[in-house]
Amino acid sequence: MKRFLEWIGIKEKIHKKRLPPTFEEREIWWASLGENVGHEENGKGDDFVRPFIVIKKFNKELLFGVPCSSIMKNNKYYFEIIVRAGNFKTAAMLSQVRTISSKRLWKVIDKIGEKPFGHLKTALDKAVLK
Repeated sequence: MKRFLEWIGIKEKIHKKRLPPTFEEREIWWASLGENVGHEENGKGDDFVRPFIVIKKFNKELLFGVPCSSIMKNNKYYFEIIVRAGNFKTAAMLSQVRTISSKRLWKVIDKIGEKPFGHLKTALDKAVLK
């Protein structure tokens, strides 16, 4: 069952945030992704959040990134990430990349090392752009 009405209330609170958080490329954040349409990935829990990796920072208010899942599938659209800070694995869902407002970011979880981040970007390029 979709929770669109609940999401609207959370979305309104997110929109009213005065200052977006400071963030950097390669960081993994808890991000409010909402209740979405069709097969677009939803957030989970009361705040509709899930891990989200910052791929590109356009400015202090807008970023491009990829949501993550606890489920790893063996195909080119999933890329495993080890989250050192929380000592767990997650899967970047490469088919779900999107641009979001930094107001959706709640709390930083970790920062991916440069080498794994390079592998992630290569996998993203192969899965989505080629």
